[in-house]
Formats: sequence, structure tokens, C-alpha cells
Amino acid sequence: MGEWVRIKNKPYGKEKHKIDPRAFKEKIFYFVKIDTDHSGKGSITPVDTCKYKTIFESDLKELKKKYRICESHIDYVHGFHTHYYYPVNMYSLINNPYPNFSKHYSCFWSIDPQFIQEDWRLAGINHLKHWQEYFNDKERVKGYHYYKNPASLKRFITETYKNNTKKYPDWIQYVRDNYKFQIFNGSNFEELANTRWEIELQKTKEFLSDTLKRITI
Repeated sequence: MGEWVRIKNKPYGKEKHKIDPRAFKEKIFYFVKIDTDHSGKGSITPVDTCKYKTIFESDLKELKKKYRICESHIDYVHGFHTHYYYPVNMYSLINNPYPNFSKHYSCFWSIDPQFIQEDWRLAGINHLKHWQEYFNDKERVKGYHYYKNPASLKRFITETYKNNTKKYPDWIQYVRDNYKFQIFNGSNFEELANTRWEIELQKTKEFLSDTLKRITI
């Protein structure tokens, strides 16, 4: 591959993108094509998880004329519906980070920091410090996707594993192995949720700390 070579800074202001005025007025949805071969009653599988189209509410009228659309997996009729849509939750994404604190997917770990444009690097430092404050705040962090929620976890495990003994005859052991929590006894969901959260929180804090050290040069 060879070595990285710094060429020049990005010329700001050269690229222009027209903003659709509906972005400030209408609800926004994901519009997804259904993989009908792998979907069934109460379950929808998208054709491609990387190709979700974003649409505005006013687009739905024309799309419903062209496709057979349902609003959720509950309404899905196998052999009839071809697409489905669901809302983009704009507000939670503003207040809470996307759950992807991983060196594997981080641009700050993909190249040597000396090749990152200076204003981008400084912005990255401020960005990471912002989320450090977030994860140190016991109230704000409750909005995070992976935050402990015993009731939600219990409901998911019950519906997915406990109530599906045909597929998971030893569902308790499956949960132990799948969640890496060998002291699960079928009822200690709060302990399971707390343990999983502490591991996730520590991992996230380490990523933020390590990445800050890497780009603070």
C-alpha cells in the first residue's frame, strides 16, 4: 500500500449542497425494501441493511401508489407487502451518541493522526471530550442505547428465548453463553443488565481516553 502522504487541506466553501426546505417542516422516515424470501408473520428482513432510503412524509403518498407498503412488522402481510417505513428519531440522536465507540470503525484510528487536518483534529478532540462528559453524567447517560434497562431486557429475553422452547430448549444456558453471564438463573435480570452495562461503559470510556491520547499531539 505504501506510506501516507499529506497533500493539502480541504478547500472549504467550494462544494454547495442545496437543502430541501422540507427538512425543517416534515417528519422523516426510513424507507426499506423487504426481503420477502426471508420475512414472515411478525418479522421483516430488509434486502440490504446498508441501503435504507430516507424520505419525507410528503413522499409517502406517491410511494404508496407505486409500492405495497406497511408501517411495521406487525402490519406486514407475507406475499403482499414489498416495502415498509419507520420514523427517524431525530431528537434522541441529537442528545445521545450513536452507539459505535470502536477503534475498528473510527476514522481517528484508520490513519496516522499527523495526516488529519488541524481543524478537524481539534474538532475531534472537542467532540471526544463532549462525550466523556456525557458518559460521566449519571443522568444524561440514561438515554444511551446500551444503558441498563432490566425491564426491557427481561421482556426481550422472555419473548425471544424463554417463550421459544422449541428453538431454545435450554434457554437459560443459551442466555448465559450469549450474554457471557454464567450466573444467570432465569430471574436475575437486574443483575444481568447491571453487569452488561458496566462492561459496556468501561469499554466506551477506554475508547474515548485512548482516542484522545492518540490525536492530542
